[in-house]
Amino acid sequence: MPYIESRSGRIFIETEGSGEPILLIPGLGMDHTYYRFTTPILAKHFETHAADPRGIGQSDKKSPYSVESWAADFGDVIENIGHGPMHIVGSSLGGAMAIALAESRPELVRSLTVVGGFSELDRAAALNFGLRARLIRKLGMSDEVADYMGLWTLTREFINSDEGYAQMKANQENIRKNSAEEYLAFVEALLAWGRCLEGQEKEPKFTTRLPNIKAPTLVLTSENDHLIPLELSKIVADNIPGAKFEVMRGFGHILFVEHPRETTDIVMKFIQGIPK
Repeated sequence: MPYIESRSGRIFIETEGSGEPILLIPGLGMDHTYYRFTTPILAKHFETHAADPRGIGQSDKKSPYSVESWAADFGDVIENIGHGPMHIVGSSLGGAMAIALAESRPELVRSLTVVGGFSELDRAAALNFGLRARLIRKLGMSDEVADYMGLWTLTREFINSDEGYAQMKANQENIRKNSAEEYLAFVEALLAWGRCLEGQEKEPKFTTRLPNIKAPTLVLTSENDHLIPLELSKIVADNIPGAKFEVMRGFGHILFVEHPRETTDIVMKFIQGIPK
C-alpha cells in the first residue's frame, strides 16, 4: 500500500518490517529516503512507515502548506492504515509535524520522538531560514543554495570525510527534486509555525500548547546542531510533561544521516522501554 489517502490527497508511504507500527516523518523538503539508513534497522523490530509529506517526493502536491495541515494528513494516514496508534518519529520540520500531530490527535500517538525539532524559532534561526528563502528567490535551487544548506545541516568533520560528502550530495539531490516555488512554500510554512512572519508578533507560540501532549516523549538533539540548536529542542522537552531529553555529543543537525546507527539505537531503546 504505497499510497494512503488523506484529506489533502494521496500520501506516499514506504512500509517495511512487522511489529509495533512506527511513522517516520522527514525534515524540510526531504522525502522518505531521509531515513534510508534508519529504516532497515527499525524494520527488523517494527512495522516501519517512512513518509513523503504532502508536496514532497511521490505524495500529491496540493497547497497551501502548514505544519498543522501536514499533521492532519498524517492523522488520516494512521487511521487509514488501520494499525494505530503509532510511535511517531519526526526530525527537524518533521519533528514539528510530529509535535502538532501528538497535540491534536493524541489517540493516534503511542509515543513521540522529536529529533532536532522545535515549537518556536529564535531570531537567529528565523534569519537563517529567511536568508535561505531570499537566496532561492535569486538563485533558484542552485548549487550555491544546496551547499549553503549542506554546511548548516552537517558537521565539518562529516563533510570532510568521503562518505559524509557523498551523503551531503545525496541530500542535495533529494532537495533539488522540489521546485523553487514549492520549496519556498515549505519555508514559509516553517516560519509561520515558528511565529516569525509579519503580523504574527502577537500570536502565541505553539510552545504554549506543548503541555497538552500526553504521549511518552523523547526529545533528541546534538550539541553541534547549528541550525536548530539544542536550546530550541530543550524548550520542547521542558514543556512536554515527563519528556526525556538527550543530547548527542559532536554531531550535527541530520542525525539520521550523519550517525544513523547511534541515533536509531537511542530511538529504539526509548520505544522498547515504553510499558505495553
